[in-house]
Amino acid sequence: MRSVQANDKILVRYRVLDAAGTILEDSRQTSVEIVIGEGSLPHLVENALLGRVMEDHVSVEIGAEDEAFGAYDQTKIQSLSSSKFEGFGAVESGMLLEFTLPDGEGVAGCVTHVAENEITVDFNHPLVGRDCVYEMDLVEFADPAEGENA
Repeated sequence: MRSVQANDKILVRYRVLDAAGTILEDSRQTSVEIVIGEGSLPHLVENALLGRVMEDHVSVEIGAEDEAFGAYDQTKIQSLSSSKFEGFGAVESGMLLEFTLPDGEGVAGCVTHVAENEITVDFNHPLVGRDCVYEMDLVEFADPAEGENA
């Protein structure tokens, strides 16, 4: 049976929970394609998938001290003119918004404060400094090996 190796494209269903068991992210209804080693998941999670086979269930605990999402960076908190938020509708504290950088790359930010003329956004990863658990079900290889069916 084929096991997961670096650079494999696989389909997974997963959810991310915080230390209290609250679901933070959930893709169990639809499979998500990932490439092992590409960095779309924390390296601790990718490493836990290596050597696994399809239909395995993998649970990975990530502690805040692991800094899997980087270290908290105070310089990533920015106050921006409210005019930059016109396309977002009513902006409230706690909202997670997706911004497009000049180079076309997307970056997420969490609104931490809303005032009349400016809005404060934290661009640190939402899971920085938090304990969490990734629960993953391996569904299938997205790139079947020669002679193998997906």
